[in-house]
Amino acid sequence: MGSEWVTVRKLDHRGREMVAYPGRVLRRTSTSAVLATRWERPPLDLGVVTLETGEPWVESFYTDRWYNLFQIRAIDGRLKGWYCNITRPARIAATEVVWEDLALDLWVDPNGRGSVLDEEEFVALELAPEERRVALETLAALRESIAGGRLPLAAVEGVMDEPLERTVGQSLRQRGLKLAVAESCTGGLIGHLITNVPGSSAYYLGSITAYAYDAKEALLGVRHNTLYTHGAVSRETALEMARGIRRVLQADIGLAVTGIAGPGGGTPEKPVGLVYISLVAPDGEWVERHVWTGSRLANKAASAEAALELVQQYLGGKLKG
Repeated sequence: MGSEWVTVRKLDHRGREMVAYPGRVLRRTSTSAVLATRWERPPLDLGVVTLETGEPWVESFYTDRWYNLFQIRAIDGRLKGWYCNITRPARIAATEVVWEDLALDLWVDPNGRGSVLDEEEFVALELAPEERRVALETLAALRESIAGGRLPLAAVEGVMDEPLERTVGQSLRQRGLKLAVAESCTGGLIGHLITNVPGSSAYYLGSITAYAYDAKEALLGVRHNTLYTHGAVSRETALEMARGIRRVLQADIGLAVTGIAGPGGGTPEKPVGLVYISLVAPDGEWVERHVWTGSRLANKAASAEAALELVQQYLGGKLKG
């Protein structure tokens, strides 16, 4: 049950891993993958654009092209532009997407104006002459496409026009339903995303961030025996958290997340990245299990995204009791 997720691994030109983060699969073909992700690092000023923490991205990777393409939106859903990385062709597998960055980048603003970035870094790379030639030819072809209004954006356009927190909010409003959230490992991130949307008070009642065992018991009514028999990170605890927040805030839908964000705290039975997400509604109860493989921030972001996706699946009638 739930959406398909993969781990995205960004490597440098020598094959050394630079960062790993989760992506939700929006579309696959034999030569490409389109993923929904978020920028979950500190704000980064690139000169032409500032990448802000929490911004939703749609990333397109290709096994037969020397670039990838990231559509970047502001938290309010506004299109900021496209970031093209010149790369070796990606390796796309069932559970991961691996790409090797060649430093050279192209930024395209919403009006179609392009700016080349990091040329000096590219010049300094130790690359085979043939690779350097292909990389420069790829950049030239992309710039020509921009000049002709033909930037290859079809892979991302129309796939995810709005962040999940906006589409979930629209669905809740249309159905007249109220949502409440119990958070543990996400530390309030789900509530933060939901309340980034203007007018969310029409459908969002609030949340309780219950990190400690005592808080889960006192605020959400999770049974002492449940916590000490199954643990805070368990299907049973997630379900009781969702029931509790729905009862306490008198919501139509109770949503709960509990897990191990990392980097420590894992065991062989419960590894770092293990997360349980539960949704409780009048017509059923559901629990999803995920194991993320990114950093602490990336695991929190993936958990929040998956929780919103679970709500959207419920509202769309895709969950079976």
